[in-house]
Amino acid sequence: MKICWLIQISELISAKKSLIEKLNNLFIIDEKHRMYETIPVDVILNSLKMSGVEGLELIFPLKSSKEMIGKVKELINKNKIQVFSIHQSNESFYKIGLTEIEKLCKIADDFAADRITLHVDALQKNIFDAKFIKKLKKLQKKYKVIFNIENMPKSPITFGRTHTYIGQKFTSIIENAGLHINLDTTHLAQNNEDICSFFIKNMGRIGNIHLSDYRTNWLNRKLLLSNYTHLALGKGELPIEKFLKLLKKEDYGGLVTMEVNSDLQGLCESAEMIKKALG
Repeated sequence: MKICWLIQISELISAKKSLIEKLNNLFIIDEKHRMYETIPVDVILNSLKMSGVEGLELIFPLKSSKEMIGKVKELINKNKIQVFSIHQSNESFYKIGLTEIEKLCKIADDFAADRITLHVDALQKNIFDAKFIKKLKKLQKKYKVIFNIENMPKSPITFGRTHTYIGQKFTSIIENAGLHINLDTTHLAQNNEDICSFFIKNMGRIGNIHLSDYRTNWLNRKLLLSNYTHLALGKGELPIEKFLKLLKKEDYGGLVTMEVNSDLQGLCESAEMIKKALG
């Protein structure tokens, strides 16, 4: 089991932001975004390493140049931290095809990462297509990676596509496809499902866990907005300590990846909580 941190590379190096990132920065002004403006990246990475973070899951933009990848490699090597997983780009949030997925595989190969996170809703109807799944598995074998398919929240975007957010329907299609799961605890909680029960039922297929806390609020429950989601551990209502003890008890061997919207103190405290529970 390895402790990981999810981050966009535009927050690590000076890189052109995508339209999605620009909109997020315009409308989501939280402690995490302010942190990058006031604290050097080297300080952030070293603080997280001291708190227990062992590696990164990187979100690359759709158009990632060799120069951009080179700058990230330089930063990674300088700070002596590994890359465990590559996450699909924000631009492909609504739809992703085999061409971009193979690009992600090549980036993963560049960083010696063996896992790739894909959103189930971005795969659209292809998740039900046996020919598409066969091609995915060929890419897995060719690049020696594992595709972890992430469950999504019930939102205005996914509304009606129940297989993307209802736990049993989601796991059924992933099992039928013979793929692995990226469990997002906040997304599952938004659908009023128990994270511990979900893990017990599906631990054989879970290869990555996007871990964060969550607090029920009329904004995220009734209006399906992202308020009070992806909180620092211990700041919401999820049974985080119970969940972490369960991971240890069952000898979970995948990634535990912090997807936490918090300042550096909240991130470090979250990493320390994971390290203590798993130690």
